[in-house]
Amino acid sequence: MSDALAVDPRAVFAAGRLIALPTETVYGLAAPIDRPDLVARIFELKGRPASNPLIVHVGSIEQARSCVSQWPELAQRLAERFWPGPLTLVLPKAAHISDAITAGQPTVALRMPDHPLALAILNASPAPLVAPSANLFTRLSPTRAEDVRAVFEPADVEVVDGGPCRVGIESTILGLDIDTRTLRWLRPGQISQSDITAELPPGWKLKVISERSKEAIDVTPGRMQEHYRPAKPLTVVISERSAETVFSDVGAGWRLVSLPQEASAAARRLYRALREADQDHVARLGLCLPPCCLDQPPWEGVVNRLRKAASQWHDERALGPYRA
Repeated sequence: MSDALAVDPRAVFAAGRLIALPTETVYGLAAPIDRPDLVARIFELKGRPASNPLIVHVGSIEQARSCVSQWPELAQRLAERFWPGPLTLVLPKAAHISDAITAGQPTVALRMPDHPLALAILNASPAPLVAPSANLFTRLSPTRAEDVRAVFEPADVEVVDGGPCRVGIESTILGLDIDTRTLRWLRPGQISQSDITAELPPGWKLKVISERSKEAIDVTPGRMQEHYRPAKPLTVVISERSAETVFSDVGAGWRLVSLPQEASAAARRLYRALREADQDHVARLGLCLPPCCLDQPPWEGVVNRLRKAASQWHDERALGPYRA
C-alpha cells in the first residue's frame, strides 16, 4: 500500500464494502472487476439499471491491455497522449470481463484517472476497478467527498477524500471500430474533438454519434437522456439577456444558478453550483447561457450535461422571450 494512501483497498473490499475514490472528473464508486458481488452492489446502491455499462479504471496501459482482446496502435497513441486523464476508450473486451460490467456488450470502456489517490488505490488493488460516479442513478455527480457522504452510509462505502475534482464533469468517451478504422465520438467531456482529430493517423476518421442512436445507447455509460439532475426542476434558457432579466418575472420560489464565463471553470463549478442551489428552500432552479456557448467546443461537455440535467430547455433565438 502506498505511504500516501490511508486506506487499504484490499481490506475494504474483503469486508464487502466499496470505495469512493477521487478522480479529476468526479468521485467514483469503485469495486474490483473480479468481485461480481461488489460489482452487483454498485448497481444496487446506485439504483443503476443493469443495462448501463460501467467504465473500468486502470492504473497502467498494461492493465488496460489485459482487459481487451484487441489493442490497436491508435489506442496506444491516444493512451500515451491523454492518460492519465479524462478520456475513456471503448474497445473489444477480453474474455474475463464479465457481461455484468459491459451490460452484455462485446466491448469494454477503459480509462486511467488523473488523480494521485485514484492511481494509488488502483496500484494497491488486486484488480482494475469499475468506478461509475458515486451518486444515485441520474442524480448530480459528486465532485467533493462530502457529496458522497451525504448519499451513502459508511457501512457500505469507504470515502477517500481527495479534495474537489479539478475537471468536474465526466470523461470524453471514444469508441474504436478497428475494422472500419473509425473513431466514434460517443460523449463529450473536457477533451475536445479538435484534440482528438489532431491525433488521428492517416486512414482513420472521427464520426460523431448521436447520443440518441442505438449505436451510442448500447455501449456508452452515462447515456441517459435525463441524467445529472438536481432534485428540483431546472430550467435552462439560452439568451443574450442577463439571467436577472430573463427570470425577472417568474415570481417567488426560484433560485438562479450562475456559472463562470470560462468553459473549464464552468465545468469545474457545474455540479457544485447545482447541488448548492438544490439545497435551498425553493421550488425551481433557473440558469441562463449565452448562445455563443452552444457553438464553442470547450463548452460542449458543459452544454451536454445541462441538456440532460434540465427539465426545461428554452432557446430564445427560436422560441422568443422566456415566460414561466
